[in-house]
Amino acid sequence: MTPEIAFRPLAETDLPTMKRWLEDPDVSPWYEEDSTELDALRTSYLPMITGEEPTRGYIIGIDGRDAGYIQCYVIDDHPDYARQIAVDPGAVGIDILIGEPWARGRGYGTAALRALLREVVFGEMGAEVAIIAPSPDNARAIRSYERARFTWIKTVPIVDESPANTGDEYVMRLTREVFESGL
Repeated sequence: MTPEIAFRPLAETDLPTMKRWLEDPDVSPWYEEDSTELDALRTSYLPMITGEEPTRGYIIGIDGRDAGYIQCYVIDDHPDYARQIAVDPGAVGIDILIGEPWARGRGYGTAALRALLREVVFGEMGAEVAIIAPSPDNARAIRSYERARFTWIKTVPIVDESPANTGDEYVMRLTREVFESGL
């Protein structure tokens, strides 16, 4: 049975749930924050929630239950990262986490990623290229992204002012053309 995937914009009231998800030992190695204290999460996520920062953040709903978080952004809106990752101009970056243990290992991450690509990245945003860049050590995520038809293009060392966001990224790319071809 195909799950019903829905997205709703991240709200400040979701931050305690985000804290719980980010502190989960199956999530924390792959989706690090400088701090998971609520004040730090407010500082990090409120600019996006209020629209001061152009990243779009969503809670992933699976069959009516909150299950994770997904965000997308035009990579060029983050010049330092864009310079380091050096991908197609106008490419949209995606980050995803499945926070609820019941939703992991069941294909929901791939389904949510495909839905976001269809509805938001290649839909509303009109992007031609999507990029996702997990840790090279995150084999589970890489398999999920490959099922969504992303392919590896390079591994890039990223240096960020935040130590939590510094390290190698396994850069994967998907074009609108390949996504829409259904191959």
